[in-house]
Amino acid sequence: MGAFVHYKNHAIYYEIHSCQKPSKEYILLIHGFLASQYCFRHMIPKLSATYNIICMDIPPFGNSSKIKDNLYTYDNMVDAIFFLLDQLNIHKITVLGHSMGGQIAIRCGYRYANRIKELFLLSPCCFMKKSPMFTRLVRYNPLSTYFAKSFLRNKGVREVLRQCIYNDSMITPTMIEAYKHPFEQKEIYPTLLTWLKNHQGDLHEQALKQITLPITIFWGKSDLLLPYELGYHLLSNLQNAKLILYENVGHLLPEEIPQLLVPAIIKAKNETELL
Repeated sequence: MGAFVHYKNHAIYYEIHSCQKPSKEYILLIHGFLASQYCFRHMIPKLSATYNIICMDIPPFGNSSKIKDNLYTYDNMVDAIFFLLDQLNIHKITVLGHSMGGQIAIRCGYRYANRIKELFLLSPCCFMKKSPMFTRLVRYNPLSTYFAKSFLRNKGVREVLRQCIYNDSMITPTMIEAYKHPFEQKEIYPTLLTWLKNHQGDLHEQALKQITLPITIFWGKSDLLLPYELGYHLLSNLQNAKLILYENVGHLLPEEIPQLLVPAIIKAKNETELL
């Protein structure tokens, strides 16, 4: 079921995939930068054997609104998530986030710990600083939108995917079209610049140390965007976390190894329930 929730001028697209059996368990899937809930399509059928699934397109990506003057901070997105959960009358949930979505998931655990059962982080953004001054200034350059559009056109979606996926043979024409589709809308380019201006930086070590939720971190050892060594640094700052590494896997884990992730998620869930 696809629908929109309206929060502070954002129209946020989400879908609910019901569990294959009666269940009160919910899991929220949060995608990464320049992606959408499309990246979870291989995980959803298997996860729905255990969970009711909520997928969101984090603005300005996917089918969500692209309004350049909106606020695109992580904290605003976290508040939007729990606004949606309140509308759906969901009080407790498991959260899974990939890349940028992993940082949003971490912030969910930091700010709404009493409403979260467990976190699953797939190569999460971590220890990145707030956008530097030159990036924020770019937002006010009248040529910035042109340069953003030109960069994505020249770089090409296929080349971006090649940087994210270890095995190039996994990249299909269908996948390229799906990832390219949001960037055929001209509204997204000025919005991306606003997103860069609003970028907060990731949670610092002192905040991470306060999170006591059970957390499982997954990372590809061939990740070219976020080196897996960051996982060890993250692990050292979390009280109740474990790290699982995969050989010959890049950054886009939901596309590359859904058949490995889902059983590992279910196993971690069962182990947490036994504690």
